[in-house]
Amino acid sequence: MKFKWLPVVDADACTGCNKCVEACGPRSLTIIGGVATLDDPESCGSEEHCIEPCPENAILMAWLPWEGDEARGKWQASNALAQTW
Repeated sequence: MKFKWLPVVDADACTGCNKCVEACGPRSLTIIGGVATLDDPESCGSEEHCIEPCPENAILMAWLPWEGDEARGKWQASNALAQTW
C-alpha cells in the first residue's frame, strides 16, 4: 500500500477563515460547509503551505493511504510510516 503526505483538517477547530485555501498553490483545499476540506488530494504537492496561516492550528500533515500520481507530492510505500492524529 502507498501513503501520501497530506493535510488533515480538524473540523472541530476549523473556523472556515479561508487562509489555508489562499495559501494552497494548487488549490487542493476548499471551504465546504464552513470547514476547510481537502477537496483535491491528487493535486496536493505535500508542501505544507496550508499549515502556518491557520490561526486555529486546525491542520496537520499525516501519511494517508492513497493511490494516484506519484509524481505529485511526497510518497511512502510502507504502512509502518503511516501517522494519524
